[in-house]
Amino acid sequence: MGYTHYWYREKEISRKEFAAIVGDFKKLLPKFEEAGVKLAGPMGEGEPVINEDEVAFNGAVDCGHPAGYELVIPWPAPGAGGVFAGEPVVGTWSAGHLLATRACPGDCSYESFVFPRVHVPHEWERPDERGRWFGFCKTAFRPYDLAVTAFLLVAKRHLGDRIAVATDGEDEHWFDAKLLCQLELGYGLEYAVVEGELVRY
Repeated sequence: MGYTHYWYREKEISRKEFAAIVGDFKKLLPKFEEAGVKLAGPMGEGEPVINEDEVAFNGAVDCGHPAGYELVIPWPAPGAGGVFAGEPVVGTWSAGHLLATRACPGDCSYESFVFPRVHVPHEWERPDERGRWFGFCKTAFRPYDLAVTAFLLVAKRHLGDRIAVATDGEDEHWFDAKLLCQLELGYGLEYAVVEGELVRY
């Protein structure tokens, strides 16, 4: 249970396509910092892994955001967005807190986001009917959620129907990522979350 994004992707992405995805994502890194999103390695420490074979990151354990917020199974409220854009907690839902903005309790790390060029399945994994492999990242609407949604949008742009991206969020919860990509990369606003899936319209 918790706010999560999901995807089905091909087992292997060509080096050319993966380089294009990584190249676009790297252009967004300075903007994440400006927005108050401090990325770290997949365990929340060290540097994020962003290279020709893999993208793997998390929010930083030592993020510098104010501590003291109690965030129990957080979920974005209607219209939620930004990063620490005002008081985070605006109510509760059946399992925890509703957030008006991406926030953390003084530790931005949560679940690792890992997207390799070549997916190496575990023995128990099986592809879907189109031969695509499942992945997910539970962000709990921490600040690094902005980077996760932006990366998935970039991947969708470059891979098209060869990746399916789904989300627990609504279209409004992806607006920040869409606008950031539009301003920095020239695409983004032509995508929308419709019935839980990121689609181009």
